[in-house]
Amino acid sequence: MIRKIFLVAFILCVILVTGLQLFLAYGLTDSLRKWVVPAIKTKYNTDLAVGSVSVNLLGGSLSVHNIKVANPPGFEEPLLLLIERCGLKVGLPALFKAGSADIQKAVLKDVILTVSRSRDGALNIAPVLNAMQSQKSSASAGRTSPATGQPDPDSKQRSFPNIIIKKMEMVTKLNYLDWQVGQPFKLSLEMNLLLSNIANYGFDDSLSGVISLHGNILENGKKCAFDLNGRISPITDPLLVSFDLAGSMQTVDLKTFHELIESIGLQDGKATGTITLVCRKGQFDREKSVLRLKISDIVPTREKAEKMGNIPMPSTLSLIIPVGGPLDNPQINFAEAFLKSITSEDTVNSILKTIIDSKGGKAEDAVKEGAKSAGPESKNPTKKTSEVKGLFEELLGGK
Repeated sequence: MIRKIFLVAFILCVILVTGLQLFLAYGLTDSLRKWVVPAIKTKYNTDLAVGSVSVNLLGGSLSVHNIKVANPPGFEEPLLLLIERCGLKVGLPALFKAGSADIQKAVLKDVILTVSRSRDGALNIAPVLNAMQSQKSSASAGRTSPATGQPDPDSKQRSFPNIIIKKMEMVTKLNYLDWQVGQPFKLSLEMNLLLSNIANYGFDDSLSGVISLHGNILENGKKCAFDLNGRISPITDPLLVSFDLAGSMQTVDLKTFHELIESIGLQDGKATGTITLVCRKGQFDREKSVLRLKISDIVPTREKAEKMGNIPMPSTLSLIIPVGGPLDNPQINFAEAFLKSITSEDTVNSILKTIIDSKGGKAEDAVKEGAKSAGPESKNPTKKTSEVKGLFEELLGGK
């Protein structure tokens, strides 16, 4: 008899748990579509759609499937972001914890982010960034007392609970399209991002989280590997985050970026490099953030080679490219770094030596001959360094 009672009780518990799980799944899906999605659309000025939600009550896990963010009007690509599956494993103890949420593991699979710049220069992620800036400005104004102009301690309210993600994995593909360069310029990156101890609360200057990013630059069926590793602060504001990152890139063919390198007079070459990024409260430290590239096997375009009087290019170039500006609009000037490197004293002397060896004559005569092919004959051949610099400045066409 007792055995039958326990059996009946067990069956009732299973039915109750299953019913509750089904209710949560369908109820959450319905709530997302009716309340959460419209709120996000309004807040961030973007068109968002969610497929379905699945819940494992006993396992303490939640999965959201087929998340789509549409591109703003005026862009040819239909989607800005696609997430096939977003999974969270919370664990039963955390479900009953008040005031904060400790997420044991978060997984985002088959993520495709497409960043696009239209022909008129508009960026598809700009509306979201502008909405975030607007929300931040509104929040700052709301925390200020109208009478004193000082922060109002009674108005400090968080729209989200304190969250910390112990481990996070994101498998994603980033597509960048620029319709202002080429037809258009395309760049694809596949990335595996691993994060740990990522929180939305804490001290902004405490780099308590860990980042490990491994990926490949995709080029005509070939892959060029790169990696970044470092630490990150709590993400209390995505636009004011702080981090330190360092990494490297294997050799890549420059003709992959032919639309860009042709704008500075190159048609081929190879590049490898390292990168260091130091960002504090959403601003890159220009003194410490730098991309170092070593470029070899440089081949100028025919047009630029003729303009230069067929002066030979150096065998290798070392570029130091500072990274500055805000996180949502970093400032990187490849053309300026290229000009600075190619007109340096060591590079010019190397070019002159190559000219002398090939012509079998004096440096002044060789430079004079190259300058004559590129334009009016130089009347001061002793200023050979200035003449070669001028030729390369003409190569870049002022870009």
